[in-house]
Amino acid sequence: MRREVLLGKQVVRYVVLVAALVLHFQPTLEGARPAQMDPQGFPRRPKLVVVLVIDQFRFDYLMRFRPQFVEGGFNLLLKGGANFVNCRYDYATTETGPGHATLFTGAYGNIHGIVQNEWYDRALHRPVYCVEDREATLVGENEGATPEGGVSPRNLWGSTIGDELRMASGFRSKVIAISLKDRAAVLAGGHTANAAYWYDSKSGRFVTSSYYMPALPSWAREFNRGAVAKAYCGKPWQALRETPGAEGQTLLGEVSAGGPCPSPRFFEWLMGTPFMNEVELNFALEAVRGERLGQGPSTDLLAISLSINDYIGHQFGPYSPQVADVVLRTDRYLADFFAALDRLVGMNNIWVVLSADHGVAPSPQYIAEHNLGLGQLRPATIRQAIEKALTTSFGNDDWIEAMQGSSVTLNIRTLEKRGLDRSRVEAMAVAAATSVTGVQAAFTRTQFLSGTLPSNPWAHKAANSFNVARSGDILLIGSEFAVPSSSTTGSTHGSPWTYDSQVPLILWGSAFKPGVYAKPSQPVDMAATLAAAMGITQPSGAQGQPLVEALR
Repeated sequence: MRREVLLGKQVVRYVVLVAALVLHFQPTLEGARPAQMDPQGFPRRPKLVVVLVIDQFRFDYLMRFRPQFVEGGFNLLLKGGANFVNCRYDYATTETGPGHATLFTGAYGNIHGIVQNEWYDRALHRPVYCVEDREATLVGENEGATPEGGVSPRNLWGSTIGDELRMASGFRSKVIAISLKDRAAVLAGGHTANAAYWYDSKSGRFVTSSYYMPALPSWAREFNRGAVAKAYCGKPWQALRETPGAEGQTLLGEVSAGGPCPSPRFFEWLMGTPFMNEVELNFALEAVRGERLGQGPSTDLLAISLSINDYIGHQFGPYSPQVADVVLRTDRYLADFFAALDRLVGMNNIWVVLSADHGVAPSPQYIAEHNLGLGQLRPATIRQAIEKALTTSFGNDDWIEAMQGSSVTLNIRTLEKRGLDRSRVEAMAVAAATSVTGVQAAFTRTQFLSGTLPSNPWAHKAANSFNVARSGDILLIGSEFAVPSSSTTGSTHGSPWTYDSQVPLILWGSAFKPGVYAKPSQPVDMAATLAAAMGITQPSGAQGQPLVEALR
């Protein structure tokens, strides 16, 4: 009898142990199971890597609004991922184009060449858009689509993590990139992407470029024909009950009744609401289904850049109820998206990366109200100061050929005509620019090329943004809380200050150790870390380092 009791207890213990092990290794949205190793000792590659880039998404949004997050959205990544809480871009021009290029190449603009969203081309005597390609054409539904729009990744120098994945697999891996913005999709996808899709706000359809394909695939045409945006006709943008500071108010009234919907007017309205993130994520799910991502013999990569957060942040600033509400709605849309991915591919077969292309400054009005700094900086004031100084010294002439963002291009023809030393004129222009209240520093082309930059953090960040072929003669850095915004209630970005440069970096999946990591890191580390985890070559110009402490 005693022997039977002991055997019974052993059986019970064995059953409990087996049940515990089964539960431990069940697929779950809370976290991925421990990595399975390949014969070389690397974690087995996932079926799908999803890189989520949220445009203009400051790191602190994850902390400020976490009490209002649901379980399956950002909390999935925060609880089960490797969260690098001290991740900052180490360059000066924190914009959408450079940010996406930097994330996916693992390099800065001095290497990959995307120094700004637009730069002035001295040979062409005009600004060049970062993804423009006049040999390419728009591909999409003809009716209502924007006629112009030739874009491609040809202006991007070097490979991306997607390019390296494609080459390592003999081009069996699929790489798909999706955004509302063409530059975000194109630069995330890289040179060899199977496709990059973006949203044409005039027609309410997703489109692509002839660089990738002659016509949209059937699943994308079907999605466009479905007029999914119609679900939002007649609905105002009303804040969620949980949105702090919003009190459930209507943040943007519906398009007035009486006309057809959807319509061009409605599409314009929709581009000012968080609903566009849901539209974009639904399109991404159709891409997963239509392209059978995660179902092939090799790892696929899906890059998604959620752009609407940027549009809303520019208009209202980071401390507005509108930004609070778009963050909470993004959280809920992501919860639905992850649940759908679990059904389609299985989250245990997926790695997820979350980051952002840049942050954003407080609005000039907010800065002034709280005595943080100057507030609004007017770039025209800087141009006037430079022109006045050069005119005073040398006489009236056409001194500046272009001023594109933080880059000033001098008129070389004027200097040559007057027989002036270029480095001397550059130095005078810098002295004039830095005399303007709100300008922290300025550096010259001569300093960059001769290696005579001063030894300070601003010079280092400026050097990472300077490209000899594409940058102007002077690179400007504004002071803290001096915001070159045309609006006092809206805001912008583009500086090296922490509010613009600190972004999330979370790695979730079987290859990564969950936890909070406070060591200094940079977005350039993302591509290097993914390459190390998958056992493939890092992008050709990679400057980042694998975050080894987070690798299993």
